[in-house]
Amino acid sequence: MATKSSSANAKKRPHAEALRRRNIQGALWQNHDGDGNAFYVTSVTRSYKNGDGEWQNEVLYVPLDDAPRVCEVLRELETKAYEAIEADYQAAREATA
Repeated sequence: MATKSSSANAKKRPHAEALRRRNIQGALWQNHDGDGNAFYVTSVTRSYKNGDGEWQNEVLYVPLDDAPRVCEVLRELETKAYEAIEADYQAAREATA
């Protein structure tokens, strides 16, 4: 993310790397604690249109240490959702047979 700033201000500003897949954007932010040590936080933003057609954003901030567990939980939920969809489909087919 390019910004115009003096070199003194550039040290204080967090650095972000961003990726986008359709309406989902992920970013990696570098922050500094009170002692000047760097730490990283990820954010995931979901953009969507509300009922009035206005764009809205939902943001989830995830500490870097938690990101792998969040990914694992989402993958497991995706698998369970597709299993439930398949079970519903099979039940509907059997009900009409």
